[in-house]
Amino acid sequence: MKKSDSKSNKETLEEEVKRLRKENAKLKSQKAAKEAKLKEARKELKKKT
Repeated sequence: MKKSDSKSNKETLEEEVKRLRKENAKLKSQKAAKEAKLKEARKELKKKT
């Protein structure tokens, strides 16, 4: 861990939170797309049986 004063550390934490929120949103959208694809595949599989 780097030693830094509280102000720059706070800015770093804010940047990290912003980055993580952006990453989380991206992962949520990927998850939703995969779930939709899985649902469609299950629907197609049901049709075949």
